[in-house]
Amino acid sequence: MPTAESRGEIEGLVATLSRELDEIAAALADTIHEHLLELEDDLRSWTLQAARSNLGAIVTMMREGDDPGAAQPPPEAISYAKEYVARGLELSLMQRAYRTGQGAFAGIVLERLRTATDDADLLAEAMSFINAWIFAWVEAIERRLTDVYLSEHAQLARGADAVRAAEVRALLGGGAVDAAAVSLRLGYELERFHVGFVIWSENAGERPGGAGELVAEMERAAETVAESLRAGVPLTVAEGGHLTCWTGSRREPDLSRLRLPRAGTHGLSVAAGTPAAGVEGFVSSHREALLARRVARLRGDGVGAVAAYPDLALEALFADTPEAARRFAASELGPLAAADDATVRLASTVATFLEEGSSFVRAGRRLGIHANTVAYRVRRAESLLGRPVTERQLELRVALRFIPLRDRSSRA
Repeated sequence: MPTAESRGEIEGLVATLSRELDEIAAALADTIHEHLLELEDDLRSWTLQAARSNLGAIVTMMREGDDPGAAQPPPEAISYAKEYVARGLELSLMQRAYRTGQGAFAGIVLERLRTATDDADLLAEAMSFINAWIFAWVEAIERRLTDVYLSEHAQLARGADAVRAAEVRALLGGGAVDAAAVSLRLGYELERFHVGFVIWSENAGERPGGAGELVAEMERAAETVAESLRAGVPLTVAEGGHLTCWTGSRREPDLSRLRLPRAGTHGLSVAAGTPAAGVEGFVSSHREALLARRVARLRGDGVGAVAAYPDLALEALFADTPEAARRFAASELGPLAAADDATVRLASTVATFLEEGSSFVRAGRRLGIHANTVAYRVRRAESLLGRPVTERQLELRVALRFIPLRDRSSRA
């Protein structure tokens, strides 16, 4: 037990934590997702809600002097554990998430205590007590959430959806495949052209427990996408906040026809890979769809995005290393990479000008402005670049493509 002196520091810490719950929860969620790359971006809202509810429970129990070993997970933490099962994520990953959060929280606690006292002995005693308390709390929560995870996993494994998902994961994992047998089990013909696509909602995770409604809407949207491509009934696998899909056709589908339903409750978006044939095409188109989705989110395309990999192949090269893209763009563009509206307009005009074969007239027609306005903007851009736009044109065009990736990567 802490001494009377250190107990005062601990009580002050609890009061500080109570005032900063939202800020600390956001910091923990960011740290967890930065360190655990297996966690998809659309799980962050679930992580945030679990972190916020867990912190609230910790503060309440510490204030009341409760035994941390008797801790029970709050409803949001239980939903978080179940979401790991729904996404096919390993139990060990959830445990790592909690341990990562525990380490980050300990650092925050130490920082707050150092702010509150410069007495080394009091600091050491208070920190020792807090670390032991949090360790016991996490141990108790993990035991109970492990039971939740295993129970949910067993229930899901009995369902037909799990069987289909397992078949799809095996296909995507590579190795020898009996295409005819797998086609029969899936009810989806593999020996034809495929378009892999992903449907997602940026609102996923805002209302834990509403997953069934969201999946139903995404399933309907998948049918619309397949119809727009004049392809067959889609194969779908629900994975948390997004729906992984394929649609097939004897003829190569025209990706330019890709469409979403006009409107929906959850604000859906779609990203698709290049049409390709056979089992290899099934896999490659899916992987490209995931990359196209990543780029669309990096660019901040927003609700209703329709992203086709062939249009984003260049950006996709940097989808997993957006920092490299930003460095390249900043190096090539200099002041023209600035984020203010006026400079963004200049950069967009230059991009269109180059795409139109350096024609002021065609660029003006495409942008809906006079050719003289295009010329003025190009000259302004050249003054920022310090060179004509005709120099290093390939590098310039690539850098201009990377501008939308500049400020979005931390949220995509």
